Amino acid sequence: MTALNHFLCRTKTAFGTHALDHLPFDLSGMNARKPIVITDQAARDAGVHLALAGACRDTHLALGLATLTDAGDFETLYHLFVDKGYDSIIALGTGLVVQTAKALNLAVCLGPERLRSPAGPGQIKGPLLPLVYIPTHPETGQDTAGETFFSGYCFVSANLMPDIAVITAETMLGTPQAAVLDSGLSSLATCCEAFAFSGNPFVRSYADAGIRLVMDTLLFLAQQSDHGDLLCQKAGKNRQLPLAKLAHAAAVSGYIQSNFPDLKTRQAGAHFTALHPAPSASLSSGLCMALALVHLFENSKDTCPWLGKLLLPLTDAAYYAGVPGPGQPDAAVRVIRKLLHALSETVPGGMPKTLDAAGLTPRQISQITDLLTYAQP
Repeated sequence: MTALNHFLCRTKTAFGTHALDHLPFDLSGMNARKPIVITDQAARDAGVHLALAGACRDTHLALGLATLTDAGDFETLYHLFVDKGYDSIIALGTGLVVQTAKALNLAVCLGPERLRSPAGPGQIKGPLLPLVYIPTHPETGQDTAGETFFSGYCFVSANLMPDIAVITAETMLGTPQAAVLDSGLSSLATCCEAFAFSGNPFVRSYADAGIRLVMDTLLFLAQQSDHGDLLCQKAGKNRQLPLAKLAHAAAVSGYIQSNFPDLKTRQAGAHFTALHPAPSASLSSGLCMALALVHLFENSKDTCPWLGKLLLPLTDAAYYAGVPGPGQPDAAVRVIRKLLHALSETVPGGMPKTLDAAGLTPRQISQITDLLTYAQP
């Protein structure tokens, strides 16, 4: 008998050319007429908001715009939203922009006091206002996951997932190599682990798509990276679409996190971040997650039946068909190791290729590897 599986993705994802053009129709379907656009100074300086304004021209939408610096503190942003009568939120950006947008949604729907204590699954009741997410960089999956962090508290609810994610090349800003690698390796680790260990066919299908998006773009972006990329400038023409694909992979990894929260590599990455809060191209949470993934797979070749099948999204049908079944788990791990080696060659000074070489103490390494264990079936 097939095991019971659940999957919830309440986010409609629009990706590709003219993805922004359909947004007014989608918002009207949610009875939204007056959204506030929350963005950061870098996106505003680059004029990214103009693409959104153009898509909404000659429509029913009356857009408001607030940058995090213009809005001042959160209380000012909250009163701006209430006083102007906005009815929906568009987060144009990543990271702090999205965290602020989610927190604002909680405050206007449930009252500002809701932000004074953490909330776990099931504690945030009822739907919130429509929330649109438009990334300007690839990130690590937190933006589309059903959680946010605000004032030191964590809030977890499926209602915090965006209603709509619009991912398009025309909003991509210049992204430094360190951010590209952190995003790509984080998404790859999340998707590969979920594919191999979730046991959920719905999660696995999303993971398959996320893996292919990363494998199609990450090495190209790392090799073509302009180390002088500025966050306040539009990405180069040859990088816009690959960056959008990597942002799409990150969004997919967020959907996966919300449906398979017991991700060992993410736990390892969080532990690493606590030890090294300042990431770089040669040392980041995403790299730690990728190295942890290899460690996890090396110790699971004989117990994880889906590890060999991971070779297909990591490569292609012809490569997969050419590797005999018993050799596929080893081949999948080799592909990941080969990618890490190729990425290392793009970074001045290289990247650590094992947890031992990542500058951690033996005790810290032991703490991380202790997290990388699944119960035997």
